[in-house]
Amino acid sequence: MSQDHGFPGVVGHARVTDMLSRAIERQRLHHGLVFCGPRGIGKATLARGLACALICDVAPARGCGSCDACRRLLSGRHTDLRRLEGQGKTNTIAAEPAREVALRSQHAPFEARAHVIIIDPADRMHPRAAAAMLKSIEEPSAGVYWTLIGANRSDILDTILSRCMTIPLEGLSLADTRAVVLAELARDPSAEAIDDARRELAISLADGSPGVALELLRDPSLEPTRELLAATLRALELGPPAVFSGDRSPLWSAWNTAVLATPDPSAEQDEGDDGEDEVIVVKSKRKPKKKSKKSKSSKSDSKATPARQRAMAGRLAELWLLHLRELLLGREGLRGMPRLQTDPRMAGHMQTIQQFQTNLARNPNVRLNFEQLLLSLGS
Repeated sequence: MSQDHGFPGVVGHARVTDMLSRAIERQRLHHGLVFCGPRGIGKATLARGLACALICDVAPARGCGSCDACRRLLSGRHTDLRRLEGQGKTNTIAAEPAREVALRSQHAPFEARAHVIIIDPADRMHPRAAAAMLKSIEEPSAGVYWTLIGANRSDILDTILSRCMTIPLEGLSLADTRAVVLAELARDPSAEAIDDARRELAISLADGSPGVALELLRDPSLEPTRELLAATLRALELGPPAVFSGDRSPLWSAWNTAVLATPDPSAEQDEGDDGEDEVIVVKSKRKPKKKSKKSKSSKSDSKATPARQRAMAGRLAELWLLHLRELLLGREGLRGMPRLQTDPRMAGHMQTIQQFQTNLARNPNVRLNFEQLLLSLGS
């Protein structure tokens, strides 16, 4: 686990921590930083570690991780560490909290030589929130550092980006990802029920993101989707009759089970429409109908909605590609899969599956798209 010379709590990202540490030593650290990269790779942890490096007196420019200041920073209880987070289901940063943070920053630092403001997620910032902080980011008080965190740089407003230095972050190595996941599971008593095979599958799928790996371990759809992949491979061996044999066939029974085990993204989005957009109310003379007590999410729990099918099919494609990559590397592939001989067409099959992933966003009929995929692979 590569954190010997990094910031406190940070695993991986050695190149970035070295660069930031040198900038602090030379007193040339940019006052506005944007940490951009895939979700779950430790961007927020890096921001807290940077705060330690700026404030720690025991190990300046690095942070010791054990002094009183570092402990308070890492636990989020230091007066010179402020975190502005998204609100509601949409995780949007609203204008009023942004104004409060900007006003407070004018009087910082309070007890240390530096004051660090973490904005997470910066790519979910309402335009009015960005406007409220723009002047403070452009002309900060001495010792004030703004650290913005986002998965998609293109979703951060240009007016903010132009005043900051963007630092792209990559996923962790497989060893570092595994180390972080094991450390987190060791702190979770309920994790004892997770077997090694499921854990390694989640780590392999996470592509260098410990956060995503931990999400996968708690995802109820992962195992049903793996079973669907096994049923899919068996159906391909049997040919078209196994693909077009009706909903009660092993393939489509596994399909329905995996879909219903997948959380419905559309239901989560419907519940999260609580941003700051202006709401226009039109009065009507007719009496309003009484709303059903059932929420949208509860209604969709037992339905194979298109969004739910699309989410499951995307996960299925990820599992399938991982399985084929393992086979091409001479390994056994995912557990429970039918034994297949290495086929020279595997690389072409992977391209076809990747095209299927792309088509999911365009074709509303997910099942038809899947049937076409199976026909292409079986020909």
